[in-house]
Amino acid sequence: MYMFNLGKNIFLFLISICFTSILFAQSAYDNAPPFSFNEIKMIRRNLFNNIATHQHVFTKKDLNRIIISTPGAILASPSNHDPFFSQDYQFHWVRDAALTMNEVVYLYAHSSDRERKILKSYLMYYIEYEKQAQRYILGEPKYNLDGTVFEGDWARPQNDGPALRAITLMNILHELKNTEPQAWIRNIYYRMVVKDLDYIELHWHDFSYDLWEEVNDQDHFFTKMVQRKALIVGANWAKTFDDYTRYQVYKNIANQLSLSLMNHWDGNRGYYTETLKQLNYKGGGLNISILLGVLYGAVDSPNDAFSLNEDKILKTIYALRQAFALEYPINRNHLEQVPLMGRYPNDIYDGDQFILGNPWILTTAALAQYYYALAQLFLKQGYVVVDKDNLLFFQQIDPAITYLGMIKDKQFHRIIHQLILQGDTLLMRIKSLGLCYAKDDCYHYAEQIDRTTGKQTSAKDLTWGYVAILQAMQYRTQRIAVT
Repeated sequence: MYMFNLGKNIFLFLISICFTSILFAQSAYDNAPPFSFNEIKMIRRNLFNNIATHQHVFTKKDLNRIIISTPGAILASPSNHDPFFSQDYQFHWVRDAALTMNEVVYLYAHSSDRERKILKSYLMYYIEYEKQAQRYILGEPKYNLDGTVFEGDWARPQNDGPALRAITLMNILHELKNTEPQAWIRNIYYRMVVKDLDYIELHWHDFSYDLWEEVNDQDHFFTKMVQRKALIVGANWAKTFDDYTRYQVYKNIANQLSLSLMNHWDGNRGYYTETLKQLNYKGGGLNISILLGVLYGAVDSPNDAFSLNEDKILKTIYALRQAFALEYPINRNHLEQVPLMGRYPNDIYDGDQFILGNPWILTTAALAQYYYALAQLFLKQGYVVVDKDNLLFFQQIDPAITYLGMIKDKQFHRIIHQLILQGDTLLMRIKSLGLCYAKDDCYHYAEQIDRTTGKQTSAKDLTWGYVAILQAMQYRTQRIAVT
């Protein structure tokens, strides 16, 4: 039911691809990164195994027909009604695909000329696939591997997809702007990016489903965060094309989204909530989607209300970690460790029987990425401000912190070290779960981690999970100058 043919050249490329200068620069602090260079190579290979090309083809039997993948299709997971898994993940989700190709953009930007040639083919395949997908209603969440829309019953629309796709397309255009004709860059922007941005402009306040495909509401923190980022970046692109009308429209809607996002702060609860009106339904209140929204929707502005180090964000991360520390037996039995993270408290999705939810690989890696990114931000500004609003966050990573005020001395570097250590602990817990199918074919990861046994469960080889691990490691291993 699931098979592939990986071309020899691509296979050798995936084995040998090397970005040593960026990914494995020596950390400013002395601990070795959780994953070695060779281990990261295997994780990258596992990710690329889920991307269709002309040589690497997926074949899926679906009811009375055979679906043959189109280049650029990105398999969410090869799992399809496997033993102990009741779902079909052999689809191209717009959200997952955009996040995956955003990772490929990063690899392209930090590769050699030889490697870029192969990576560029993935980017071009993705553009062509999504160009065909945009023929359908833009809020469609997922597509068959041949590029046709999935027409069965599903949670639709999902309005985070167009925003994330627009962000990824603009990142691709940014990387190719010096090598591709200006006319081509402009064409992709107006033919594809503007189509998604205009959709956001018209529908950002409509009812849609959240990223977990469960809650239908007008207000989703994650969706608004990525919509806002898409419009801000898109406005800047419009300005470069002297399109001041679109520039102003996109900026205005982005400002409206910023104001709307502020309404998600719940002072009584002490954290940002995923929705506004469904706070007691399927995690509509406290939800890891807040963290993901901050990571994927971050904008380049030091004074942004939703920056990594903003007090309300810190308080929300504190609340999330506290909740998950007590949510699962595997965390309650190891309270001395940083907890494995799930989607939201009282989640029941386990991939099979819908009884009790579990920690996820991607959400746990996201918390590690957050800690690394926060450490980098603090190092860049050269100080940390601890106040009564964020004190609990800092005591969560280091109970010895009691001082309120600006910290620039040795305690500052202790905080940085502790943030990195928190991330390392999370990634080491993930690393210990990696499965080997053969020699040099290791670090395969499923979607979830069993809440009691700690073994992998649910969909196997989840593409988004690999993206989350790679992104966390990229933040961990970038060189940080300490003065």
